[in-house]
Amino acid sequence: MPSSRGLPAQDRLVDFGDGHQPIVLQYRCAKRYYKCKNYDASPGLNWIEFCVHHEGVLNFSSNPRQLILNAVFDAAEGEQFFPVNYQCGSHVDSFLVRACKPALDKFFSRGLKIRVATGAELYLSVWFNVADNQRNQISPAFVISQVIDRLLGRLEHYNGVHGVLNLSNFSANPYFKHFEVRLSNSGTFHLVCSTINNNDDRRRAIKGFCLAHNQLSDLGPLRIFGDIDYGLLDLTGNMLTSAKRLCSDLQRFRAKHLNLANNPITKSAKYPDCLKPLMGNFEIVDGVPFDKLYKMYTPLNYEIDVECDGVRIDWSNKSKLAQFKDSKDWHAFLIPDPEHEFAREDLFDYFFILVSSELSEFYPCYYKYDGGEHRFLVRDCYDQIEHLVHNCNLEMKIPQLNSNYQRSIAYYLRMNVSTLKQGHVEPKQCIEEALQKRFNAINRVLNLDQFHNTDVLENVHVCMTSAKILNSILRMASRKFLGNCVDLRLCNNKILGLNNLRTLSLLNGLQALDLGQNWIDDMSAISALGEVPLKSLRLHGNSLCRKYSLPSAYIRAAKEICPGLQRLDDVDLSSRPGLATQKDFLCDPAAYELTGDLFLCQFLREFELSDRRINLSRFYTDSSIFTLTCSYDIRRCHPVKPSNELCKRINKYNYFSRNLLKNSRDTCRVHVGSHDIMLVLMQLPEVTHDYVSLQTDVMHYDDQMAIIYVNGVLHDGSDLLLAFSRQFVLKVDATGLGIGKKARSMKIINERFNIMNPSPKQQRDAFKFVELPMDQELSMPEAEDTVDVKEHKLYIFQEITGLRPKWCTRIVQEEANWDFQLALEQFLRMETANELPDDAFL
Repeated sequence: MPSSRGLPAQDRLVDFGDGHQPIVLQYRCAKRYYKCKNYDASPGLNWIEFCVHHEGVLNFSSNPRQLILNAVFDAAEGEQFFPVNYQCGSHVDSFLVRACKPALDKFFSRGLKIRVATGAELYLSVWFNVADNQRNQISPAFVISQVIDRLLGRLEHYNGVHGVLNLSNFSANPYFKHFEVRLSNSGTFHLVCSTINNNDDRRRAIKGFCLAHNQLSDLGPLRIFGDIDYGLLDLTGNMLTSAKRLCSDLQRFRAKHLNLANNPITKSAKYPDCLKPLMGNFEIVDGVPFDKLYKMYTPLNYEIDVECDGVRIDWSNKSKLAQFKDSKDWHAFLIPDPEHEFAREDLFDYFFILVSSELSEFYPCYYKYDGGEHRFLVRDCYDQIEHLVHNCNLEMKIPQLNSNYQRSIAYYLRMNVSTLKQGHVEPKQCIEEALQKRFNAINRVLNLDQFHNTDVLENVHVCMTSAKILNSILRMASRKFLGNCVDLRLCNNKILGLNNLRTLSLLNGLQALDLGQNWIDDMSAISALGEVPLKSLRLHGNSLCRKYSLPSAYIRAAKEICPGLQRLDDVDLSSRPGLATQKDFLCDPAAYELTGDLFLCQFLREFELSDRRINLSRFYTDSSIFTLTCSYDIRRCHPVKPSNELCKRINKYNYFSRNLLKNSRDTCRVHVGSHDIMLVLMQLPEVTHDYVSLQTDVMHYDDQMAIIYVNGVLHDGSDLLLAFSRQFVLKVDATGLGIGKKARSMKIINERFNIMNPSPKQQRDAFKFVELPMDQELSMPEAEDTVDVKEHKLYIFQEITGLRPKWCTRIVQEEANWDFQLALEQFLRMETANELPDDAFL
């Protein structure tokens, strides 16, 4: 349709100045279309000019050009289209295209009209044959093929994967400065994928694709790369909205890693369940193993933007809280901690000091640390929120051990940040499922040891310090297992007491209760146990145990509450407990590791056999000192004339014995240096220690030195029982060792070895318990680690690696099954492969 506004424009020359043949625009023979739905004849390969008549209505927009181009590409409906030489004007913008008949038909079908995102409708005028197509003029398709060829020649190491073709933010490539390229246009994306696929030689070297930040919504062209195993497909920051289309497009595409962060699909109510059809195609999604994706999912990562979602409540506008009284939506708590001073467990320990035990149950969900803040969501607890806002003034108190001053940290809320959607966590349902998992119907044992670490509670923090929550959990348990539970284990749950729990009376079949390693500080806090006919009770590890200096007083106090007790702290009360001698005396609990397999037991085991004794040289230095004394009187233990064989064996000790009472100048038997010491040790007889008889005293322990004294009995052969004592002075030899550079090695600088006659009690009790041979021990399946050992492993693993508790639990428990060596190897592998995101570390 002709238009008076469209008189022939002035002829001009378009010269890009980069070696391409200029385009000469001449309007005398050109034909103009305006508000038309069809055209007379195709322009063939000649140039076409599009004019966008916006009449200045977009001049006040932040980026009018992008608004127009977005609308233009939407109108092309996925057909290949490359605007060249885009020119902005106060009333009209223009650009050139050629060889785009399918896209041209789309524009004419719309009546040469486009709609921009602001809602404004803009008309187009189209000039056919404004310039002839000549050789060496700019060709977007050819330039794209050149760019692809360059990128194939320099594949990158990206996110731990070698050989990645990096097409991220493809349109920003400097070679495209004279025309517009968008991979969001499926025709352009298909051209790029075909160009890559046709380059047979270089295509085989590709191990992954990075397609981040390209506004992709259709991945259909990727089907051309199906049935090949890649290392990575990065789709971060695109416009993927349809899970059905995504799963269809990637049905045959396989890669180890898939990145989908910052796509609309990750904010949908059905995410991540909607990705299940792709479970066999990808192993890891956004750094999380596919099979654990649902467990690691949190709306705070995908659905909620705490910077703008919801209504902020802080000390300045507390009165606004009332309008959310009847809300069933999620509310976010945000606690500033820019230095990440508090770990998750510590934070909740402090926070729950403020939570009222008289109000509704409070279950923090979807905890994460991000942006220098601890963040979590809650719902259905308005009375608690009201208490925290008005009574606690939105401040978290941090007790200071060395002063009466309490540090306060102000925090704030964002109310109604998200509605409850399908797939969101329901705390009560999770607790019900966790209880079912923890119940052993065969043994009738409900094991709630470290209940908050149950898999199904990954996204719910269950604080059993709260009497309200503990009561609710026990009520659920009594309802599910009433009469079937005879053994209840509540250890390691930070429980303060069991009084005022109405559910205890329902557990009438309960016979054993484990409350070990909790926070119970007085027997009065468990007086309600008198209602339960307990036969076994464990309280070890609670602060109340320190109040009793004598075992008899401790037993008496426990039996006053539970008169029918037969076992207390795993000790049979009928065996008159409390009369046994103490086994270990430690000046510092940190020295406990030296008395076990880390040093003492390992040393004694290697000393027993001559073929392994040579390994002891690693414990000595060139300046180490060793002395041996033997005061064994063979006539005391063998009244009848001892055999010559016995005398010879004792003489082996006497030969190296140093006796200052007999000879004050007896210095030749002071052995210095690892070489001389090993000469002595290798000539001593093979022995067998009675490890049950050992008593250990760590007399000194600090960061530089340790002094260990051990005594017990040993067998030299089968008929010679000897008492012995050894004193080791250990000194730090090297520091900064191990993966975390926090380990240290210690060497023996002085050792005294004494051989003497055993006491009558030692003779009577010696070797009453026989240990299995080492080879038989190794052939047996290892006993399950105790809770203390597991907790210690997690603590040490965190110290070494610097990982957050959630990642430590995942690697040590779930992937290494508590095998510490395997866990370290897995950590090193993941670190080398860059499989650990930045937020996995403290």
